[in-house]
Amino acid sequence: MQLSDWHQKYLLSILKKYEAGQASPAEVRFVEMYMDSLDDLNKEVHSGVDTRELQAEIKERLLKNIHQPEEKSPEIPVVKIVQQRPRSSRTWMAAAAIFLLLAGAGMYWWMEHSSNVVSPVLAAKQDIAPGSNGAVLHLSDGSTLELDSAGNGTVAVQGQVKVIKENGMIKYEGSAKETLYNEVTTANGKQWRMVLPDGSNVWLNAASSIRYPLSFNGKERVVDITGEVYFEVVHNDKQPFKVRAGKQVIEDIGTAFNVNAYSDEPVLKTTLIEGLIRINGTLMKPGEQAQTNAGQEQVTVSKVDNAADAMAWVNGQLSLESNNLQALLRKIARWYNVDIKVEGVLPETGFIGMIDRNVYLSDVLKALTVYGVNARLENRTLIVSAR
Repeated sequence: MQLSDWHQKYLLSILKKYEAGQASPAEVRFVEMYMDSLDDLNKEVHSGVDTRELQAEIKERLLKNIHQPEEKSPEIPVVKIVQQRPRSSRTWMAAAAIFLLLAGAGMYWWMEHSSNVVSPVLAAKQDIAPGSNGAVLHLSDGSTLELDSAGNGTVAVQGQVKVIKENGMIKYEGSAKETLYNEVTTANGKQWRMVLPDGSNVWLNAASSIRYPLSFNGKERVVDITGEVYFEVVHNDKQPFKVRAGKQVIEDIGTAFNVNAYSDEPVLKTTLIEGLIRINGTLMKPGEQAQTNAGQEQVTVSKVDNAADAMAWVNGQLSLESNNLQALLRKIARWYNVDIKVEGVLPETGFIGMIDRNVYLSDVLKALTVYGVNARLENRTLIVSAR
């Protein structure tokens, strides 16, 4: 199984955190899961590469250099180095490179052979397919258009402005003198990509929306969003681009950024990937994330270990990284369009991992069993409990 360049970079970033002594317990479990799968993979895959020596090397390094804190914390604690064993960085990185190649195959093998730990309720006939492309376009006259079922070409005309669908996305041609608005919305289990009238690229995750004018004629280009939206903005010094999301006002200064503003999330998060942005007057740099508690305007900006994780969904990946199981379940519910019901007390643990966003729900649940989470499906309700 060949990993994408983006996925390899993600795994390599985890290994670098081990090397620096900055790994979390969830990340330790993630790598140990790979090691266990590689042990069995070595018996079945005849590629001429012996994974046992590599497995022993990485396990020894993890076990000797990393330990778990004694006291539990609601936050994922940082794992500290107990003893640093000198070793050639070049040798370690070479081993890491081999690990990345084998990890994809190991994860694939583990996913294929771990069905015995998943509730039998998730049989093929009851499994849930992943989300797909689809959205509704709300036109300026109040009418609506289902974009996923619309054919290619011009799908709507509003005065001198045409809405054109091609390659699974929409774009605009022409300009409007009067201020008219369109809105694109996605339901649970849907995502959409579009180009705004100014040429900026926008990706909408499930259960999201964006409202914008047919032409940006004012001194500013202002859009309003809900849910989760990723932007690649065409910069214009003379006409700043602003995003209004809850209590956050995000001003672009030549930028790619992700905004997570779901109404059922307690914290609104904006993660800067490239360029500069200003949020409620606070300037941000790439790799930083701004957080605003629901209903408040105060912004807290901090550096994040892997800013690219925030846009995993744009790259076709489903990130399992979270220090809160409830937040992870909400993400799964939106993409697979299911309801969540929790039975009993769920484990308080951190999660780490990345799987393809196009897999069936049962494959996601297989990954969660590693963390002591069990689930069964009744119609479109996912019932989750501790295992």
